[in-house]
Amino acid sequence: MGRRKLKIQRLEDMKARQAIYSMRKRGILKKAKELSILCDVEVVLSLSSPSGKPTLFVGQDPNGLYSILQKVSNMPFVEREERRAYTIEMLKKFYVNWESEFDPLSLPHNRNVDTLKLYEDQLQELKNKLTEKSKILRD
Repeated sequence: MGRRKLKIQRLEDMKARQAIYSMRKRGILKKAKELSILCDVEVVLSLSSPSGKPTLFVGQDPNGLYSILQKVSNMPFVEREERRAYTIEMLKKFYVNWESEFDPLSLPHNRNVDTLKLYEDQLQELKNKLTEKSKILRD
């Protein structure tokens, strides 16, 4: 019995979705760890399972999450949007070459200023919580 090719779309069966999530999560965590070690880069990966349980992977640097969030929060809005657009273009080229039916342009993206301000507020709130926790850990 060989592997069958999955159509890249949301699975309707909750059990199948959870099973696929578990298998693919292991794979992406392994890739994140390899990328962190091989390329000596800071890697932070945040996942939320279909049942709502969060998974957080931080590469080799224990302060990686804090430093990446700090870099992102200090980055000008225009640069963040340029990086996002570049990533979408890379995904688009990858999936076109891969001949998948996945459309990276269908990823949620709202240029509404209020929504973007909300994202900035959430990022700042997360940064503040991390700063507080790192102070507690240092003491």
